[in-house]
Amino acid sequence: MSIKVNLLPEARLVRLKNKAKKRSYSAIASLAGGIVVAIVIVLIMLQVFLTGTFNQGKDKIDSLNAEISKSKTLEQNASTLQANLAVFYALNSSRTHVTRTFSNFFKAVPDNVAISSIAIDGAGVVSVAGTTASFADVSKFAYMLELYNLNYLPQPDLERKAVFTAVSIQSVSKSTEGGTANVSFTMTFKVSQEVLK
Repeated sequence: MSIKVNLLPEARLVRLKNKAKKRSYSAIASLAGGIVVAIVIVLIMLQVFLTGTFNQGKDKIDSLNAEISKSKTLEQNASTLQANLAVFYALNSSRTHVTRTFSNFFKAVPDNVAISSIAIDGAGVVSVAGTTASFADVSKFAYMLELYNLNYLPQPDLERKAVFTAVSIQSVSKSTEGGTANVSFTMTFKVSQEVLK
């Protein structure tokens, strides 16, 4: 039979057990502290990464917002330009082409007719006053105005329209000054602005 004798006092055993417990507690605490420190480091790194990503995204969003505001300005300018072009087109389509009217009119005036005054109103009605040698010349001039552009530089398969329409002789009078007979006349006619465009 064997007998065990404890030579260490009871207090010493308790101290050894307490030391063993303290070592295991400190190992657990060190391990837990290491895990907490690792988690904190990971969270700090994650926060730094997220902050950097957010700043990059914010810079991108700011640049895109700036481009959008520029494109809004461009859209507004384009809209204003479109409105101005529409107004210009409406004005251009209804405007009277005075210089073309006069240049075409003087091409139709015969050599023996002298024009003393010419005026055009906003509706395209031209009033003309002039002199010539005879009543027949006044009638011939009115007839030539109506035919102008209908037989001017004819081209095959090209429909011609009259530039001057509704020719009306308003007054004709004959006078003899210095032994020469002169016929004074006034006439009106309309101008086809569509043909002159």
